[in-house]
Amino acid sequence: MMTESAGSEIRTEPCPKCDLCGCEGTFMYSNQLDRLFGASGSWNLKRCLNDECGLIWLDPMPLEEDIGKAYASYYTHAANNSGRVGLLKRIYQLIKRGYLAGRFNYHGDSAGFAVRSLGKLLYLFPLRRGEVEASVRYLHQVAQGRLLDVGCGSGEWLLSMRELGWRVEGLDFDENAVRVARQMGMDVTLGALEDQHYPDDSFDAVTLNHVIEHVPDPNQTMRECARILKKGGRLALGTPNSSSLSHQLFKQDWRGLEPPRHLHLFSMLSMRHSLELAGLRVVSIHPHITKSVICESVLLWRGRTGPFTASDRSWPLRVFALFFNFVEWCLLKWNPSVADCMVAVAVKQ
Repeated sequence: MMTESAGSEIRTEPCPKCDLCGCEGTFMYSNQLDRLFGASGSWNLKRCLNDECGLIWLDPMPLEEDIGKAYASYYTHAANNSGRVGLLKRIYQLIKRGYLAGRFNYHGDSAGFAVRSLGKLLYLFPLRRGEVEASVRYLHQVAQGRLLDVGCGSGEWLLSMRELGWRVEGLDFDENAVRVARQMGMDVTLGALEDQHYPDDSFDAVTLNHVIEHVPDPNQTMRECARILKKGGRLALGTPNSSSLSHQLFKQDWRGLEPPRHLHLFSMLSMRHSLELAGLRVVSIHPHITKSVICESVLLWRGRTGPFTASDRSWPLRVFALFFNFVEWCLLKWNPSVADCMVAVAVKQ
């Protein structure tokens, strides 16, 4: 049972209108508790009344200086020491390398015809193929391109992108994660994006993976990303999809809500609108299906509290999640917005 410590109360301020379009909102869910990490308070979520927007946000909203209290018991990023790599995993890594060479031109010159041909096997496994594409956040190779990952955690993803030829840098607010990343030799800074004062046109790519929903002013963050991107540079944003089938099914038990840490939740429509307001041209919004959202939504629906671990996922639950993911995949052709998450890619013109 999680308890509140002295001084853990999160102060709030009213947030009656949509940050994107200024419209009023209507309450979707009221008096929601943090059933994952035990932050104090109860929380209301509103949805924008403008059907062409649909942003969801907390009202009242935590004061910016108190947001850190919502992370007192939150998991931190840790390095993953995978140890010995088995034969099947080595074969899969070869298939992945071939696919990335053909699809995004990573190590395109060094990957021979046989490796590229092996990579085409992923077309037989669309869910796995989507995971591989998301693993590089749909970024094509830029020779010696400069990449900034905002909310980089312990830097494992940065390490993988450095191995693919990027010059990588990272930011994170978690001191432990930053320390681990630096021990791995990563150029990682502690703090918020807006406080770094990067020069204009600094980066070929900026990425935020499940970060934008946590920031108090996503419009400002996206504008800052646009400012520091070079002309033709790309911004890749991964975030929960509020219009997903899983949200429609589980409603207040949907794992993607996560009050009070998720301050704003985007649909594909509101994400496109927000990126355009930042002066970026949306290239694509990719639906991303994930088993973890389904598993943890079921656990919340059954009255369980977190944080959840792999041991909480029984085999019947895993089977149900796989079946649900298959249904989502079948529906994607007609309606991409059914996916649990999305990765939006936009370019600076």
